[in-house]
Formats: sequence, structure tokens, C-alpha cells
Amino acid sequence: MSQQTGGEQPHRSELPDFSAQSTSAGLPAFAESAGPAVLGAPSERAVRRSRATMLAVIGGSAVVLLVLALILSQTVFRSVLEDPAPSAYETGQRTAEGQSEYVPDPEEPEIAPPPPIFTQRPTTDCTLPEYQEPAPATAEGAVRGGDLQFSSPEGWGAGWSVQSTPYLTEIGADARRVEGNWYSVVNLGRVSFTEEEGGYPGLENAAVAIFQCYATTSGVVSHFGEHPEVTDYRSEATTVDGEAAWIVQATYHFEDPEILETSSASVVTSIVVETPNGPSALASDVAADQPDHVEGLEEIIASLDVVE
Repeated sequence: MSQQTGGEQPHRSELPDFSAQSTSAGLPAFAESAGPAVLGAPSERAVRRSRATMLAVIGGSAVVLLVLALILSQTVFRSVLEDPAPSAYETGQRTAEGQSEYVPDPEEPEIAPPPPIFTQRPTTDCTLPEYQEPAPATAEGAVRGGDLQFSSPEGWGAGWSVQSTPYLTEIGADARRVEGNWYSVVNLGRVSFTEEEGGYPGLENAAVAIFQCYATTSGVVSHFGEHPEVTDYRSEATTVDGEAAWIVQATYHFEDPEILETSSASVVTSIVVETPNGPSALASDVAADQPDHVEGLEEIIASLDVVE
């Protein structure tokens, strides 16, 4: 609603004053002549018109009902009458033909975590035996530790020297530089468990203990990190130069993948072999993403000999 602002007031005309006029003078007196009205009988024409109207209404209603009945018969009633009652399929008709069932791979690291043996915290004390000098190799270009020996592959021979590794003594080793002060290293040595720990625990348990301790030594964990991802793991029986052995192996992915420029993972391996003079073992970590280093490890394992 808007408000008017200015202009002249509209002219108001005066209403006539009827109060002074007499009803009898200006208006007829109907009250005196009014009386009850008498209606006559309807004419024949009016009766016919009413009958025609009634018939038209009745006929139209019948047509509407007929149309509705036809629609219902073609939709609702028809589906109810034609559709059979639901029934269960026979057992023989239900097959799995053409279907495939997904079975998770228990060795897939993203589905199932690695077994407990691949842990960052060793399940043993990781005792360091007293140092003992290894016996000389029996072949030129070979490395010996304990009663095991391997031939150094091409590109190796960095003159690696190790004096202490958990549960190994009489250690011989070889290495290949990755970058900076980081090397791929393979150690051999005689297995030594103290009597306080119950002595030698057997092939599998010894291989697991050496693996866990090696993967958590200060020089290795400094690059692996406290919680590296572990893949491609295995722990199984094998043979070396005809002697019973057990291998534990896994790939450790560095928690900080940028700590090195050329490598971000290592293959950690432990192999314990039942040699005639007692068990000897291999313990190593090799750059997993440098094929020539991995091939060197494979050559070393393939060339392992039992010596006395």
C-alpha cells in the first residue's frame, strides 16, 4: 500500500435524505395486497423437457461407469488374473554356472598382514657371540664364513669387514655400493646360540631369529625406519649343496622412500644350513630396486658351497 502526499481532497456528494418522506406517499403498500400464491399444474412441454434431461444424465453416468470398468479390466484385474502365484525354483535349476568366486590371497600384503616372524621387534635377545676369525676360503675370489662359502659376482668385492652379527661368528662378507655409505651386503658365519638361551633352536627357529635380528640392527633400521612395509615374504625349507637348510626372506620398503636417491627397498635374507660341523648361515640385505644387485644375491645363493 502506498501513501498519497498532496493534491486536493476528492469532492464528496451529499446523500439524499429520505427520512422526511412518507412511505405511503412514495412507495406502494404491498403488505395489504400480498397473499399465498397458488401454483398451477405443469404443462406437457415442461414434463417432456424434465424427462429428457433425466434420461440424458442417467445415460451419461452409465457411459462413464462402462469406460471405468473397461480400463480396470485391462489393467488391474487382468494382471491379477494372468500372473501366476509366486513359487520357489527347484534346487536343480539353481547353479553357479558362469559365476566366479573371489578368494583372497592370504599372501597379499594389502589383504593380510605379514606373519608375526616379519616383525620390527625380534622375538629373541639378538646375542652377539665372541668374535672369531673365519677360516680362509678354499678358492680364489670366494668368501667364506663358518662352513659356508660363495663366489663373489662381478661388481662385488668391496672388501667388506664385519666383526659382529647376532648369532654369527667366524664371519666373512662381501658388499656392493649402492650410493653414499649404503651398501648391499652378504654375510656368512657359523651359528652360535648361548646355553642361557637354550642353545641351538633348530633350522627354522635359528633362521627366523637371525632374520629378525639382522633386519633390526642399527645400521639397517636407520634406513628402513621403525615401521617399513614388508612384501614378498617367505619362510620355507630348502637345501644348500645337498644339505638341509631353511630360508627366511622378505622385501623391506623404506619408511622414508626419499632417504636415498637410487633405492628405497632392500631384500633381507637369512639361510641356515646344517653343515657337518654344526650349522652355518647367510645373512644379507641387498638393494631390491637395483636388478644387478638382486641378480648378484641370486648368484651368491646359487653358488653356496659347504666346506670344512
